[in-house]
Amino acid sequence: MLASLCYSALQFAGLPALARRLRDGGVVLCYHNVVAATDVSPWTRLGLHMALPAFERQMRWLAAHYELIGLEQFVDRLARPGSLRGTAAVTFDDAYAGVFDHAWPLLQALGIPATVFVVAEAPERADDFWWDRPDVLQLYSRRRREHWLTTLQGDGARIVRSLTSGRGSDRPPLCCRPAVWQPITEAARSGLGIGAHSATHRSLPTLDDRDLRREVSECGDLIRRRTGVAPAFFAYPYGRWNDRVRQAVRAAGYRAAFTLDYGHNAAGADPWVLRRVNVPAGIGDVAFQAWTAGLSLRPPRAA
Repeated sequence: MLASLCYSALQFAGLPALARRLRDGGVVLCYHNVVAATDVSPWTRLGLHMALPAFERQMRWLAAHYELIGLEQFVDRLARPGSLRGTAAVTFDDAYAGVFDHAWPLLQALGIPATVFVVAEAPERADDFWWDRPDVLQLYSRRRREHWLTTLQGDGARIVRSLTSGRGSDRPPLCCRPAVWQPITEAARSGLGIGAHSATHRSLPTLDDRDLRREVSECGDLIRRRTGVAPAFFAYPYGRWNDRVRQAVRAAGYRAAFTLDYGHNAAGADPWVLRRVNVPAGIGDVAFQAWTAGLSLRPPRAA
């Protein structure tokens, strides 16, 4: 409630609009999933599954206040002198089914380009993402999350084996599961950008060189074989990276890579550690407008 009042006060004072006019950097927005239903409980807890009406409001507002461009154009502009003021790009991590069922048709209708970062092995498996399991959601805490992403390396199989709650039988709805290759490939043919989000979504800084190379390089090869698109961009799983990971991504031939570090990107920014604004599913419209302008009262937590 207090945060909502603070964002309303910022809006009343005209500060988000002023920040949009003054800030030189462009903003890259990170979403995860878009669903038709407003109630996908308990899968709403982590803020990954946004209801379509809220997403549509945000996209229409963005189209009215920003120049919305694709990642290719965004990265091209970063390499040249000049301001990226008033530019924005839309991205999705993980390639959930709901992105292709709900988000992409809307974006096509509005003429908004976007890129989805695909976990390369997910479309060929029957597994849900581990963080959408009911037993994980029941046990979730920041302390456990840190343990899962460090000691257990963000490895879904290891994390699931470590659980003892016995509450993993319920599956998320179809819209909250990884998409299969057919809709991904069809969306790519209709203009949706395809990026790489590792092979299995492990925490890259925790891996040895062999596993790191597999996650970074082999995922791009698999995506190319399945879709015909060689991904030019990479998104770090969980937003986690270090200099060794950055160098591995650069050596793999990607043009740019994206973190979940909050902020904007100005000309001359390091293309392999570009910032994004991670948009939680439950964010209010006024707070969303402030966040896109760089006025978050608290840095958004990486998904």
